[in-house]
Amino acid sequence: MTRVLSLLDRGYLGLIHLLAWFTIALLMIVTAWISLEVMGRVLGFGVMKGVVDFTEYAMFAMALLAAPWILHHKAHVRVMVLTEALPRGQQHLLGILADAVAAVVCVVLAWYAAENFVTSYQRDELIFSELIVPEWYLQWQAPLAFALLAVGFVREIIFAKRDGFSHAVTED
Repeated sequence: MTRVLSLLDRGYLGLIHLLAWFTIALLMIVTAWISLEVMGRVLGFGVMKGVVDFTEYAMFAMALLAAPWILHHKAHVRVMVLTEALPRGQQHLLGILADAVAAVVCVVLAWYAAENFVTSYQRDELIFSELIVPEWYLQWQAPLAFALLAVGFVREIIFAKRDGFSHAVTED
């Protein structure tokens, strides 16, 4: 059983790192395209169609797809006012409780995002702006990201229980 969990954990880590690299690639494409757009305008070539739309869609994708990697590296925003006021043992319990609540919220969000994605795909809904794209092109990221975030929070609980600490515990 431990071997299976280890394999699943490696798969999870591989996937979130792959999505982080995909996010970096999107950022590089957006940066290059905006730079080309600016140079084109300065040189009198006019406006490149679709830059604003692509940038908007890419920013949405980057925020969602990088979130599991950010959580894994504990680089997310944490409000520690209540946690720091508690004794160390209660900090540990509050960290586990916070992770459990976050995991449940992410599962619910993943469920509704998946329903929305499937509905959009079945209806073949389109987004009309400079670019005309199927709506589901922009919706596959949410169920994936929220599901991976739920797994990430469950991992935090497992490792906190196993190692005797939580990410919510402050260092002395």
